Amino acid sequence: MENHYHYVGPFAEYLAYIYHNTPDVEKYQSAKDFILQNMYEEEIAATRHTDLLIRFAEACGTTRERVKDPHNMTPTTLGLQSWCYAVASRENFVVATAGLVVGLESQVPSIYRRQTPVLREKYGFTDDEIEFFDLHIVSDEIHGERGYKIVLEHADTPELQQQCMH
Repeated sequence: MENHYHYVGPFAEYLAYIYHNTPDVEKYQSAKDFILQNMYEEEIAATRHTDLLIRFAEACGTTRERVKDPHNMTPTTLGLQSWCYAVASRENFVVATAGLVVGLESQVPSIYRRQTPVLREKYGFTDDEIEFFDLHIVSDEIHGERGYKIVLEHADTPELQQQCMH
């Protein structure tokens, strides 16, 4: 969890870069609205998603301070975080959406669906302790589907399509 935090913790920041790079024209308004809503859900909705992640980490026996300490991040996690920042800030918004929303966020529900029963049944975690996972099973499925639609609609040149596939 000390590493997972450093990948998912800045997710709203990645989305902010994508939002910034989405042209402010009517054609892309729906995409901008989705990105802004996704940022809101990560940061401001009922409970910040990172706070739910920290709650689980504390239930695993670590502390908020250890989770947030960037020195506890492995080089691999730093590489993933750096890639996310680079793609979000430098690539066309549709390419960044393909990479971050479709490529990463949309895979979360299938992973967490396999993990949560084991966390409950074998390890005895409570619903409150694993709320982070339950929340993302639902929200990231919706986000992934919306991300696919954005890519299908706005990757409208062979070059963009190829970049999205890459």
